[in-house]
Amino acid sequence: MTPLCKKCQSSLKVSKILYGIDYYDGDGRRHRKKIGTQRGIAEKALADIDLKKARQEHLGIHENKKTSFKDFSKTYLKMVKPLLSSSSFERFESIIDKHLQPSFNCYLYKISKKQITEYIEKRSGEVKPATVNQEIKRLRHMLNKAIEWGYIRENPCKGIKNMKEPSGRIRYLSHDEMERLLKACDVSSLAEKPNNKGRTFSKIISVYLKPIVQIAIHSGMRRGEILNLQWKDIDFKERRILLEQTKNNERRVIPMNETLYQVLKSFPVHLHQEKVFPDINGNMVTVAFERACKRAGIKDFRFHDLRHSFASYLTMGGENLRTVQTLLGHKDLRITMRYSHLSPEHLREAVSRLDRSLTSPPVQSKIQESK
Repeated sequence: MTPLCKKCQSSLKVSKILYGIDYYDGDGRRHRKKIGTQRGIAEKALADIDLKKARQEHLGIHENKKTSFKDFSKTYLKMVKPLLSSSSFERFESIIDKHLQPSFNCYLYKISKKQITEYIEKRSGEVKPATVNQEIKRLRHMLNKAIEWGYIRENPCKGIKNMKEPSGRIRYLSHDEMERLLKACDVSSLAEKPNNKGRTFSKIISVYLKPIVQIAIHSGMRRGEILNLQWKDIDFKERRILLEQTKNNERRVIPMNETLYQVLKSFPVHLHQEKVFPDINGNMVTVAFERACKRAGIKDFRFHDLRHSFASYLTMGGENLRTVQTLLGHKDLRITMRYSHLSPEHLREAVSRLDRSLTSPPVQSKIQESK
């Protein structure tokens, strides 16, 4: 056969009774493979290689592309950053930098199911199953994107199952606890302890904490959403709050009930300050909130559980799950189900109504015949 140029040269070679193929891939790299004792099969294999080269589908282009997981991570984060909220991006970046990169310090195409399984086993001894699942979810998404962008052909995460997670936390305020908590949020006699802004925790308790807690109870907003709230987001005329910065990076509208309206209306507007709660960060709120719960005698309760309370009381008031889902800003109704549990008292009242219905004869409506 007449030799062709290096880029497109391909030929058949015979070694004793074995046929093989000798070809160059799209990057100019030479490959030699043994096929078998039948010339026809070798010819078909070579034709298949030539067809894949023409379509840019040759295995060598993807399988042997020497892109490290670390380098791909930079590309991935750059590509997904515009699609995520700042908090979500920071969380994903932390997962990749602190956990995935050190564990998968190799080329993308060399990541195997065995490596992933070993990673799950190692991390399961360090953190909760939900955390491990979140990390594998991020790895799976990265490798899916690697396939989409032409780096690899298959995702080694395929077939890897999530770890079993315990049922979602169920905790919300009773009416008595709510009254005690709000009363404790008014107390400003905690020990003075300056923070980096020169303010004190007693200042936070007396001025900021109670309205922050009330907003959380009556809106279901997350702590970060409340602290990022700006005056321009509040429409007093229409009685609604428009959230631009959310966990899902999607706009959400929250109607204001009378309590929420009065809290925001009576709150002082700081001159030249865009935020409703200027110079307040999440750690300051957490510390002040934990102290208030301790003073109120409320155990096993976190700030995020105020969001549970919002969803629980909506459901106990008869609201359907779709409405609760919209107000909470959940994409998946299954997540809303974790927030929409009912109290034992409410369930007992429901079966009590059933008991009354079964023991009382139904009211018969009288039908009068017209003469």
